Amino acid sequence: MLRKEIFRSPALLALTIFSFMLIMLPLESLAQASSQAGSLVGFIYGSDMKTPVEKAVVKIRNLNSGEEYVSGPTDNSGSYKIGQIKEGTYVLGINAPTGDYNFDYVLKVKGGEMGKLSLALKTGEVKALSGQGEERAPEKEKVSFFRTPAGIAVLMVATTLALYGTFKLLEGEEEASPTKK
Repeated sequence: MLRKEIFRSPALLALTIFSFMLIMLPLESLAQASSQAGSLVGFIYGSDMKTPVEKAVVKIRNLNSGEEYVSGPTDNSGSYKIGQIKEGTYVLGINAPTGDYNFDYVLKVKGGEMGKLSLALKTGEVKALSGQGEERAPEKEKVSFFRTPAGIAVLMVATTLALYGTFKLLEGEEEASPTKK
């Protein structure tokens, strides 16, 4: 049970309110995006994973904005480079003389960094379908425990108990003074 005595200190009240606001405020919204651009370099190989593929074009598309970046055609060594990429999450595809290839994973580009990715062009398998002939539903995004109502309640109780315990420890102590006995 909480008593009114706990909050007789304005500093303790302010600390409790600040702790609650810190838990509820999404810190990701306060972070600023990096102004530097990233880049992606690598090599494209054939299905034997040794032979470089010439004249292949690597494309990446931002999942949020749909913005697309394209490399120039690969040279005889199969190398490609995409520069000035904004920070974000991308999907990857390749247009090669043997056909188009789409990759089933995402690529994270960070500002000011160079990613190195070499790929082999192998024909892939078709995704398995569920029993009714429909594609499987995508998995739900996992949410951190501390972002759920139960997690927030646990944090609030733990903060309150810590503050209450600190207050109780300090409550009974007398001031140490050479003049007072």
